[in-house]
Amino acid sequence: MSGKRILIFEDSPSIQFLLRSFFEKRGYKIRLEESGVDAVAAAKDFEPGLILMDIIMPGKSGIEACHDLREQGITTPIVLLSSKSHDDDQERGLAAGANAFVAKPFNPKKLEEIIAPLIR
Repeated sequence: MSGKRILIFEDSPSIQFLLRSFFEKRGYKIRLEESGVDAVAAAKDFEPGLILMDIIMPGKSGIEACHDLREQGITTPIVLLSSKSHDDDQERGLAAGANAFVAKPFNPKKLEEIIAPLIR
């Protein structure tokens, strides 16, 4: 199962609330994780149509978790979210297998436009 399922790796309670509220109002089923440590297991268990991942998280960075997901053959589109919007962060994220990069703070409607063509 995928499609309307989004797996979110985000440790900020306020951003978790924003993302959950925004996407649940649009009919998406959301699963929130606060660390990228169990990213592969969570992705296999939840079978999302899209993964949103913060770069800076406790335990394992979003870039490391993205790399782990791709190394394990998970092809689900990944969008990195980060307050670190330097070009090298974007390049490292895309090199690790992310499909897109969105800088924080972000407009949720703009985020929705970015994910629309990616979500399966």
